[in-house]
Amino acid sequence: MTTIHELPPQPISSLTAELVGSLKERTQEVLSYLVKTNSISTYFNDAASLSHFRDVLGLTTQGQLDSELLSKPDELFGAYHNTVSLSEYSDYQPFVSRFFEEPCNTSAVENLMAPGMPFFIVHSACTSGATPKSYPKYRHPEHMSTSTSHVMKASNPVSKNGGKNCIVYSLVSRQVVTALDADGQVDRRMPVCIMSTGTVRMFNDMVVDRDPFYQTLKLPNNSSPLAVSYISNYSSLLFVHALFAVQERQLELINAMFTTVFRDFCHTIRNKWDTILDCIESGKIPHLEGIDHVRESLERYFKGDPERAAELRTIDTNAPGWFTKVWPDLHTAFAISSGPFVTPVPEIRKYIGPDVPLNTLGITCSEAFLALPYDQRDPNLYKVVGSDEIIEFLPEDAPEESRYVIQTWKVEVGKRYEVILTTRDGLWRFRLNDIVEVVGFDPRDGQPIIHYVQRRGGSLRVANEATTEDQFRQVVLSASELLGNVSEFCVAADYRQTVPRYAFFVELQDSISTSASSAVAQVQAALFEQNDNYRTETLAGKIGIPVIRVVRRGTFGEYREWKVRKDNIAAGQIKVPTVVFNHEVLEFLEERVTEEFSLPITAMS
Repeated sequence: MTTIHELPPQPISSLTAELVGSLKERTQEVLSYLVKTNSISTYFNDAASLSHFRDVLGLTTQGQLDSELLSKPDELFGAYHNTVSLSEYSDYQPFVSRFFEEPCNTSAVENLMAPGMPFFIVHSACTSGATPKSYPKYRHPEHMSTSTSHVMKASNPVSKNGGKNCIVYSLVSRQVVTALDADGQVDRRMPVCIMSTGTVRMFNDMVVDRDPFYQTLKLPNNSSPLAVSYISNYSSLLFVHALFAVQERQLELINAMFTTVFRDFCHTIRNKWDTILDCIESGKIPHLEGIDHVRESLERYFKGDPERAAELRTIDTNAPGWFTKVWPDLHTAFAISSGPFVTPVPEIRKYIGPDVPLNTLGITCSEAFLALPYDQRDPNLYKVVGSDEIIEFLPEDAPEESRYVIQTWKVEVGKRYEVILTTRDGLWRFRLNDIVEVVGFDPRDGQPIIHYVQRRGGSLRVANEATTEDQFRQVVLSASELLGNVSEFCVAADYRQTVPRYAFFVELQDSISTSASSAVAQVQAALFEQNDNYRTETLAGKIGIPVIRVVRRGTFGEYREWKVRKDNIAAGQIKVPTVVFNHEVLEFLEERVTEEFSLPITAMS
């Protein structure tokens, strides 16, 4: 795999016969492993959707496989392709729900989706406001966990110069599921948490039973003690991470996972700068909500440093790139900055400057690890992971049926596909609902190079049009400077007038520009350019002129904090959906609108 400092070869536009053969061989190897390993699972043996596959495999009531078919990888893959239908979360929910029954008995959940018991149970990030989905996650052999290992090592490296990393992550669990053995004794305790939390725990073998001990530790290469990651309050979590980071002279790397969280981290430092310096000078941690249970551990590692505080007070916090004055050795920042996370990048650059690379970690989701960064110079380029899961593709414009699913060696450059996953953790041809575009292939192993586009179905319709998330991003980017540089945004239908229209909720990096009133015309022009149906329906009088609703500074950060409190989830993966339908979220945004821009219909005729 390409490391952070290596430059990858230019992607190729078509595959050689040798690369096609290599991709087929690797996919068949992964399928053979998954069938041999997960065929003992309850889901594999009981799910109606896999009955035809079981019949072809010759699976007996004792769970024994026809070894002859397993020795014929082409035939095995053919059976898989022809008999396994597409699946969705509703297919798995009745099985996964067994973990949340009271009591949870080991006999009911052992070998449920994969062999043994899960290390943790991941819950989705609730982007749309819906009830979180849950998936058991199991520990796998090293050769089937290469992508996770790569990301974990790259995102928290050990410096050769004694430098420190600020890793803004959470180890908070939403709940802990306790499985009981036949005697009613505790057999296993499994945290229910977001993917990043569970991955960190599993990679470092951090079982929940030892959390009180972990909270007393501080890793030598990290600026913050582990206790910080056990703070559930979002504002307090960011402040204490910032406090330890600013105190550390030798900070070399900041990892916030997503640009939205990185932006909140930057805002915390800027808005609380004087308080942070006072704390560093005195060595005292202020009273903050939700830190009492770890205060003793925090205070153990936080000592007064008047010299450092005096040094920091000389820094001009209005100067571009002033974080490099706080940390002269800062050389890397990590935050996913593609797709919906692109708009905060210019504001982050105001803090870290133009020379500190903003690297991405890959495309990961609750269900599996999809792709690794291909070229850190282009945060939109990702390479599909072909070593740990089976990743297939359903053409975006094809009927949504399994017979139209194609493999990595059959995708075409320039075309868009929905990702289909068959995973180590027992998902079979699962619809991820994420749309990607293939932009080339890695000439070394043939794996597709992709751009993330959007969620399938993540579009807005108020008449006979449908405008996608990707189109909305292009529209906002075109008008960003006119408004005062948009850092974050979302879109909703606005029915306050007779004719429905689009409402763009935007948070600005700078003050509202004097040219902001002209942004509405630009937004409308860009919508016309992006979507012919929108243009037709608007000119027919079915869609009104869009409205731009500016929310106060810090609104999207407040949303993330509100979501953490409301749904009792960790902060790491809270995302504001690009298209908002949830009335509660809309009310939250509307309460924070400070100014509106629109135009009369005659102005656009």
